[in-house]
Amino acid sequence: MKAAILTGPMKVEIMDIPAPKVTPGTMEIKVSACGVCGSDVHLWKAGKGWGKIDGPFVMGHEFCGVVTDPGEAKDFKTGDRVTFWANLYCGKCDMCRAGKEHLCREVNGTNYVGFVCNGAYAEKYVGKIRNAYHLPNSVSDIAAGLIDTLMVAYNAVKMAENNLMEKVLVVGTGIIGHMIGELAKKSGASYVALSKVNDLKIARAKAAGYFDEYFDGNDPEVLSKMKAATNGGFDVVFEVVGSGETVNLCIDAAKPGGKVVMIGNSITATVPVNINRAVLQEIRLLGSVSCTRVEFEETIDLIAKGIIDPTRYVTDVIALDDLQRAFERQIDPNDPLLKSVVKMP
Repeated sequence: MKAAILTGPMKVEIMDIPAPKVTPGTMEIKVSACGVCGSDVHLWKAGKGWGKIDGPFVMGHEFCGVVTDPGEAKDFKTGDRVTFWANLYCGKCDMCRAGKEHLCREVNGTNYVGFVCNGAYAEKYVGKIRNAYHLPNSVSDIAAGLIDTLMVAYNAVKMAENNLMEKVLVVGTGIIGHMIGELAKKSGASYVALSKVNDLKIARAKAAGYFDEYFDGNDPEVLSKMKAATNGGFDVVFEVVGSGETVNLCIDAAKPGGKVVMIGNSITATVPVNINRAVLQEIRLLGSVSCTRVEFEETIDLIAKGIIDPTRYVTDVIALDDLQRAFERQIDPNDPLLKSVVKMP
């Protein structure tokens, strides 16, 4: 089969490799589409996956396809459209038994399809049957390539327990930040603002119209302007960058007793944080990663029922041959690319 192989730091090459074999508990699909994720960019920069992988390594975890070999599956048949939850949970630990498979003891934030095993930047994919979900006809292939992205935003907004009329700030202009803004507004927030450092990535957000105001993160007076606009601070702040500077902005922008939901990952394991303000003002710091299995199903429903149209945030639909260029564009601060999706023929 044709596949995009990670061959070294910042290098993917299109090659012909043997198609994966269906084994007990797995099924085969012909890949239809696969979203390009920021996590893929991290692996691309490093030139390697997060696990011990024998043979060519194929990334890609935001995908859908058509069943070509259902294996032992009882609920799937050849020709069914499906998507896969990339979380390789064990199903046995205390977290899994509690319905929090995304916090599975074996996953530990890293055990995902396309990270520790081959993913779907390829013509075919073979994965666990229990991770497969039917795709309604109302969910297009391109939209299915954003289910994984939307589920992250959905989990974060649910974790914030937004109340009607709350004031919300999103710090970070990637697609997850865009989706959080939309979800927060539709959840009843009275005022939703975005902190950005330039205007290149926010054209789709402005077109969607869910943000009431945009703050310039480079403005030395940004914090005072935020406080003035909110009469003392935000009820909920979402951090979608993962730097010490932005985490501290979020803590400072929250009102006393407010919440900061942290979604952004940091390249460095630790960042400096203004712990005194968090303690003295009882700012609640919440980490948010992936989503539960139930929330994954609910995310599919959000799209299927027309509540969210994630395709509004797609800036580029590309061929597999263009994946290397998509990664290069993703890290270019002067490129307006927000989200690209690989569409297979």
